[in-house]
Amino acid sequence: MCTGRLPFLFDDNDSAPAMTEPSTPTILFDGTEPLGASADLQDNGKPFFFQLPNGQKAFVIRWQGQLHGWINECQHASVPMDFDGDILEGGRQFILCPYHGAIYQPDTGKCVGGPCRGSSLDAVAVEERDGAVWLKQG
Repeated sequence: MCTGRLPFLFDDNDSAPAMTEPSTPTILFDGTEPLGASADLQDNGKPFFFQLPNGQKAFVIRWQGQLHGWINECQHASVPMDFDGDILEGGRQFILCPYHGAIYQPDTGKCVGGPCRGSSLDAVAVEERDGAVWLKQG
């Protein structure tokens, strides 16, 4: 039976989870510091959150072995998409906006469900070098 809600947003008691403040990003002023150690960014795991030099909040995830960086802003409502330090839904298959249920493909950033279907997250160029994850220069 379809309830019109995404089932992974609710617990066994059928109540909505309490919203928390978005994670505090690591501030990068000029990209000379790494976002974190490569080994700490697990495949389909929690992201690294950071702030770009222009002030935009962003995150990077490792999805199926590849790095993907995105601006941390839902295309539907311009709100941050992290919830309790994570951005993937419980099944670990999609990036989820916890406010309105928009879901995005982790590798393309394309919205494949919810109110912003067809739009895409804004990409952030990242790279892996010397055992660390960095903003891509140039």
